[in-house]
Formats: sequence, structure tokens, C-alpha cells
Amino acid sequence: MLAPSEMAAFYPNLDILVIPSLNSTEAFGLVQIEAMMNGVPSISSDLPGVRRPVQRHGMGIVIPVGDSLALADAVIEIAGHPGKYSKTDDNLRKIYSPDSVASEYEALFQRLLADLNKPVN
Repeated sequence: MLAPSEMAAFYPNLDILVIPSLNSTEAFGLVQIEAMMNGVPSISSDLPGVRRPVQRHGMGIVIPVGDSLALADAVIEIAGHPGKYSKTDDNLRKIYSPDSVASEYEALFQRLLADLNKPVN
């Protein structure tokens, strides 16, 4: 396991991040976002939380759960066409920066509080 200070140096050295999850309860892949923020594409299983970063940002390929041949094909595809899947996206950094995420949560909580305080007819 790498320390947080080591992670910043780790991600830029990757060509592809592979998350072949089998667990249907797997959540949103923060590790994918960290990799994508460094221009690294991801191969992810077609599970609700895991596939979302790839679908939203187009930086990788979503494969069927447990399909090793699709995984191999996706690795070959991305390795053969890295420019198609790798990009440096300042918007991605902005969306997932700690300040942006905190602001979004704060706005959500404010909306929820406002809804709770609305009179019931």
C-alpha cells in the first residue's frame, strides 16, 4: 500500500488502470478518478458505480463482469490507441477537486435542509 504522498508519483507512471471488479456492491471508483486526473485511462467492469467514471469522461473501456477475453481485448485496444483514451482534462480536475466536491456536498445539504423546512400541505 502506498502512502498518499507516494500516490501522486505513482499514477503518472501507469499506462492503464484496470478494475476488473466482480462484486456487485462495488461503489464509485475514486481510484479511477485519481488515475484519470493524471491522464490515465481505465478498464472497468460493467457495474453501476465502477463504470460511471469511464462512461462520464470517456477515458477507458467498460467490460462485461467476469469476461477475461473482453478484458484482454480492452488492454490491447487501449495500449494500441493510447491517444484515443488518454487525455489531460482540466475540467475533470475541477469537478473532482476537494473544494469542488465539498461545495457540491454543501449545496446538496442546503437543498435537503430547505426541503425539510418546507411546510407540508
